[in-house]
Amino acid sequence: MDIRVLRYFIAAVEAESITAAAERLHLTQPTLSRQFMTLEQELGHKLFVRSNRKLRLTPKGQVFYERARDIVELCNRTKREMLEEDELAGEIRIAAGESVALKTLARAIKRLQLAAPKVRCDIVSGAEATVKAELNSGLTDIGVFIGTAETTEYYTLKLKTKDAWGVLTQIDGPFADKDKVEAKDLIGKPILCSSQSYERNEFAGWLQPLSKDFHVVGTFNLLYNAYLLAQAGVGHVLALKSVINPEPDSGVIWLPLYPKLEAEIIVAWNKNRQLAKPVEMLLSFLRQEESLL
Repeated sequence: MDIRVLRYFIAAVEAESITAAAERLHLTQPTLSRQFMTLEQELGHKLFVRSNRKLRLTPKGQVFYERARDIVELCNRTKREMLEEDELAGEIRIAAGESVALKTLARAIKRLQLAAPKVRCDIVSGAEATVKAELNSGLTDIGVFIGTAETTEYYTLKLKTKDAWGVLTQIDGPFADKDKVEAKDLIGKPILCSSQSYERNEFAGWLQPLSKDFHVVGTFNLLYNAYLLAQAGVGHVLALKSVINPEPDSGVIWLPLYPKLEAEIIVAWNKNRQLAKPVEMLLSFLRQEESLL
């Protein structure tokens, strides 16, 4: 499979037209069509739905498009790394959950910026599934997991700083007279929690023996959306303290769980990949920052 053909395929998908892509690539339309027919024969699947309208992908074509983009980006990145000067340059891609505990990583990135100003850091935000997909794709150098996560397949560094779980709830709601929320307070109440924490059953130990009475009415990936639901009274949102700071006029408050429940922060990187020098330097700065805590 030729990387050049993958670039042609991506161009056609993004232009939504083989003809338009051919013009952009300075090729004839029949030439490009033949390339795609050969590609489909090689893969054993149709990639396009042929019609007179905009170009559409088959389900297999959509999967191939996503993989093609990853392959081309990895190829581009490898080429850039090979062309780098001896001084530290290039980019570090980090996939991370959101937490105030990442301040330690931020300080390490600042030190790297001063030591190697030609190194750029690209941040992708996401929960466990996103972080793992990024790490496993080879496109991402470092992943940061928030809370319970399976990380045995990676090298890891557990940060000392943790984040606290609590509840985003209406100020004048059922917890109006409380400064903390206990497990018994949540029984029978509509609860919203992140998809990751729900799938991992992250609160089971804290709730026992009341976990069977825990009423989850919905899950979310983006906490700000859940914050708006809490504001509307849809449910009480289990959330880390540092991610959302309720606005003064929002009518929402964050209350800590009691007994305290904390989420660990784990930095991870792929065991099967040699780290570039800038990544090694960043991890070294991170360990130094951790030693100061």
